[in-house]
Amino acid sequence: MVTSCSLEEHRADVLALLAPLSPLDLTLADALGCVAVADLVARTAVPALGIAATDGFAVRSSDTRGARMRPVTLPVTHDVLPGNGPTRLMPFTAARIARGGALPHGADAVVARPTTAAVSLFLDAEVAVGEGVVDEGGHWGVGDVVVAAGTRLGAGHVASMAACGYATVRVRPAPRVAVVAVGSELRGHIAAVHPSLAPPEPTVDASGPLLAAMLTSAGARVVRTLAVPDDGPLLRQAIDDAALQADLVITLGGVSDDWHDVVGPVLTRAYGGELRRVRLMPGDRQGLGTVDSRDTAPVALLALPGDPVDVAAAFAGYGIDAIMRMRGLGVVRPTATVQQGWQAPFGFAQVVPVRRGEGTRDRVEPVGDPARPLLRDIAAADGVALVAEDTTEVKKGDALPILWWQR
Repeated sequence: MVTSCSLEEHRADVLALLAPLSPLDLTLADALGCVAVADLVARTAVPALGIAATDGFAVRSSDTRGARMRPVTLPVTHDVLPGNGPTRLMPFTAARIARGGALPHGADAVVARPTTAAVSLFLDAEVAVGEGVVDEGGHWGVGDVVVAAGTRLGAGHVASMAACGYATVRVRPAPRVAVVAVGSELRGHIAAVHPSLAPPEPTVDASGPLLAAMLTSAGARVVRTLAVPDDGPLLRQAIDDAALQADLVITLGGVSDDWHDVVGPVLTRAYGGELRRVRLMPGDRQGLGTVDSRDTAPVALLALPGDPVDVAAAFAGYGIDAIMRMRGLGVVRPTATVQQGWQAPFGFAQVVPVRRGEGTRDRVEPVGDPARPLLRDIAAADGVALVAEDTTEVKKGDALPILWWQR
């Protein structure tokens, strides 16, 4: 029996199957894109001493006072390279210094100049205190929060943590997701077990690569993608195997009531789940269940339609929420103003590909026919708009929540 529910109800039921993943200690390289579970605080100042922000010459600013009216020439007494301890600068002298070198004692500025074969420094302008210098703790001071809990780690976070002496970080890891495309018509399925199921002209699967790309963009790690024919035992074997290495298993296709589609029976009989008619357009057939195992914790199982446009709609409607839930994050759907209206289906939430206005994300317009979006529309879109179930007409000037494909 196929039940009916709203998109909001289905989203809530999917999220109830999931929980944030348990934290792990990962190296900084492996933690990129993961979410920090606690504040990371600078244990030492970065830099530990004042350093040169540029190649040039370290000077005492007081030695340059009045140089605009009476230029000064300072002899270059020594060189300073990164990694060496600070030297001492005598009054009315200069030191040639490389970027990152420790500022000599007595110096308080660096003059940016070519440094090749310099024996003296001519100055006809005063130099300000702190010019060309990164002060002690200029990047991070002791006790500064380098990364706040709940932050998705980017390259700058990783660099800052490394500079502060961190080699590992405790994070919620990227969710591992396995994608199983279902259909005897698909090229690449394991029809070698049942050669009679192999079609003479196999169909290329577009939904699997589409979903894998969206999952990766959302911060998940796709650990397995495969296709299986419309065969119940083979599908169950594929799901069980996938659940051994994944935190979430998603099937694509095979969710209709047609006699040859097997996802519904397998979902209900083997995984205690159900197929639903979710009030969502496009793609109103969705399913959910749980893969239980004696050896591993239960793994959530989601069943999506097979059409790539339906897959994109399901991912925008609730799939992205599932991934963010596992990552310990929430989904932010900013609003944008519609520049061109359309009719919305009565009693259904609707997902519509949209393109941003030139140079802005505050205004959008639909791509293609909102009632019949095509794969080409998904490819041309910057994101999708979500239209509420109780809306029958989207008017110019309405504000809709948007899920951007591109950041």
